[in-house]
Parts: sequence; C-alpha cells; structure tokens
Amino acid sequence: MFKSRILLRNARSWTNKEPRLITSACAALLTVGVAAVTLDSIDPFKRKTSAESDVASALPVFSSSSDPFVSASSKPWTSEAAQVQIKSIKPSATEKEDVSKGAQLFENAYGLKEPLAMSTIQKQDSRFLQRDGQVTTKRMYFYKTPFVQNALHRRVSIFAGPASEEVGLDIAQLLGRPLNSMSVGKFADGETTVKIDETVRGKEIFIINSTNSTDHLMELLMTISTLRRASAKTITAVIPYYGYARQDRRSAREPIAAADVALMLEKVGVDKVMCLDLHNDSLCGFFSPQVPVEHLLPGPVAAAYFHEELETNSESNEFPEVVVVAAHEGQVYRAKEFRKVLQKLSGKPTDLAFISKVRQFPGQSAYEPYLVGDVKGKTCIIIDDIINTGGTMDRCISQLKSSGASKVYSWATHGVFCRDNDGVKLLQKNDGLEYCLISNSVQSSEPLPSKMRKLNVAPLLAEAIARSVFNQSIIGMLNLNAMAGKDEK
Repeated sequence: MFKSRILLRNARSWTNKEPRLITSACAALLTVGVAAVTLDSIDPFKRKTSAESDVASALPVFSSSSDPFVSASSKPWTSEAAQVQIKSIKPSATEKEDVSKGAQLFENAYGLKEPLAMSTIQKQDSRFLQRDGQVTTKRMYFYKTPFVQNALHRRVSIFAGPASEEVGLDIAQLLGRPLNSMSVGKFADGETTVKIDETVRGKEIFIINSTNSTDHLMELLMTISTLRRASAKTITAVIPYYGYARQDRRSAREPIAAADVALMLEKVGVDKVMCLDLHNDSLCGFFSPQVPVEHLLPGPVAAAYFHEELETNSESNEFPEVVVVAAHEGQVYRAKEFRKVLQKLSGKPTDLAFISKVRQFPGQSAYEPYLVGDVKGKTCIIIDDIINTGGTMDRCISQLKSSGASKVYSWATHGVFCRDNDGVKLLQKNDGLEYCLISNSVQSSEPLPSKMRKLNVAPLLAEAIARSVFNQSIIGMLNLNAMAGKDEK
C-alpha cells in the first residue's frame, strides 16, 4: 500500500507536466493494488504451491478442453467428458482414523525416540494388516521401526499407484501416517495422465507401484516425471514387481527390455529404486551408479510363515522333516536363503533339493523334470520367483509326489497370472498340492481359490522405507542373528 501512495502522489504531480502519463500511472496503480490484495489474502505459513490456490478464485482458471481433472459440468464444449476415467488414490476416513489411533498407542507405549528393538516388536500382533484373501505372519520378524517420527512427516510423502494401492495403504499405516493423495486418469484415447493432489516441493518422496503391465509402467514413469517437475527433493521408486524383468539378455535381435525400463526410470528423474525379488539380481547393474538399487528378498518372511503353519498344524506336535526344493537350477540361491531362515526358526536340520529344468534349445516349452535329492516321506516346499501359467509349478508338484513326498507346499514371490487365471485353475486342480503361497506384490481383484494364499509383504517394505528415511542399513534388515534376539552387528 505504501507503493500505491507513492504512485498516486507522483501521478498527481505529473498531471500538469505530462498528461500522457496519467493512463500509465493508473494502470500501474491497478496492478499493484490487485497484487497487494492477493498477497494479503495468503497465509504465509499455509501457502499452497498449486496454480489454483495462488490465483484469486474470482479470476478465470484456464485448462485444456480435454483436461480429465475438470468435471464434465465445467466443460460442456467437449463430448468426450463422460469417457474419461479418473482414479483418486488416497486413504479413506476410516483408514486415517486407524492410523491416528495406532500411532497414539505406539507413542504411549514406546515414546518413538529411537527405532524399536527386534525383541520388542516381535511381541506385536500383525493380524491388523489382514485383508480379505491375504495372510500375514503372527509376529513381526523383520519389521522393527513401526513409525516414522513426527518431525519427519513434514519432509516425507508416500504415494501409491493404481497397481499397488492396497500394499501402499498398508505401508503408510505401518509408518503411522496416511497415504498422500494423487489422481491417475485416462483420456478417451487411452493416454495416461497423473495429478499430484498435494505439494511436494523439497520433500523426500516414495512412490509405490508395480509395473506388471504397460499401463502401470507408464503410470509410474509419469508420476516420477510429475514429482520431478514439482520440485521434489528426492524420489524413490518402490517397485514390488519389476515388469519386463525376464527380458534380461539379448538373443537374436531382441531387446533387453529390463535395461530399457531402467533407462526410462533414470531419464524421468528417479533418485533411488527399491525392488522386491528381481528375477535376476544382475538387473541392479542396469541402473547407473548415481541411482542405487535396494534389492529386497521376501523369502525369509515366507519361511517364517511356513514355520508357524507347520509348527501349528503338525499332527505329532513335532516339527516335520522338511526339504526345500528349488523349482529349477536358477532358484537354488532363493531356496538356500529360504532354508537358512526355516532352519534357524525350527532349530532342526533342513535338507535341500532341486528339480532340473534343462531344455534342448531356447524357447522350448516342453521338458522332462529331473529331481536331484531325497524327498521320500518328507514335507516339501517348492521355491520359485514368478508364477505365470503355472506349468513349471504343476510339473514340480507332480514330480515330488511321484517321488514319495508326503506333503507338498509351494512359495512364489510374484503371482503374475493371466487374465483368465489359467495358472490358478491349474494349481487348484492338482491333488498333490496342499496350498501355494504368493505375495501381494501384484494386485488383483479376482478372489483366490482355497489352495492359493496371498502373503502381505507390506511390513518388509515399510521397514525398508523407514530405514531409508533414518539412513540405516537396509541389507541388515534380514539379519538372522537379530531373529534369534541378538543385537545386530
């Protein structure tokens, strides 16, 4: 207003000298007056960065005629409004209330000044995470840091894409904060569009989304690009299932699609990547050294679940003789890690076997499985990373039963089933299978049959995010000595 008085006084003195300047002075006065009114109406401590909140509501807001975030009633000039699909991803009022109550309980019990010790968190019940059709371990074996401190809430935001909405909500609940809001939509011609509903300037962002389809990959890429253009400080892509991971080598004029996906993620501005059980560990090398990759293995969580199940359901009140079976040669490493945890928890020796899956030439679908190891009269757990059509797992189950196995279970991290669920139907019809356990890395709305169980891995991902925020070791998260109640080295 002080500038307004100066301009008014100067305008009066110029009236007699330079009449031509009167119009310019009035225009300047009007401009400064509008700016002063606008700035006075903004709370400097609650100012939003979006264009809609910075511009006075009386002024017109311009947008594209095909903008999917403008309601149909606001754009009568287009006939495509009804064809736009919008999905808003944010917690419901009930979920926000549950997070608030849970945070208060933990704060009252533990104070939350430091991450909780393993021996303390093991006493907590994880059944509050259960959703319809999903299972969890009875205790928290690897989840140690239940909540991100309140002081960090102001600089950390967690978003989830449509492919990982459920696991994203569970992760946010475990971290004691509601999931941040974003909207993902499609234009009438199928183009994907993303809008972040909250300010992210200067914040550390975690975006959770699997890439099990081209649409979901585009959603993740465009979300990262949106966050980068919105001045986020750091962007970490948490990818429960890394799509195109099986195209990891060049063969006869074919792309290395796994490397191409890594290149696209880097180009749009990702800073860090967290992946859950990559098909090949060498995929971490497809990213440059400037983009560190955290490779999380959920096998130990599955081993803890099977230990609880076998210990509870044993007819002789003794832990049965177990053989961990790799579904093929490429799964021996996963089977060894699974066996270590199961052996640590049960305190009994656990054997290891594998089924040879050698084909005569690349691309051959039919093969004769060959068992290496003794499974007669023992309980077998088959280990694999991906189930797609279910053919490999079905052959392994039949091979083990014909070799004398008493019971056969299976574990695969990613259940990437076809649209018609032929893989699920194939395993459900196999009489030799007790049940198959998969993780919730791939979200599906289809109900699972009785022989399929889905393990919630949100505690593992929440612990990894919390450790990243606290700048703690993520590799040490699955420390076997810590599982036994010893201090982590």
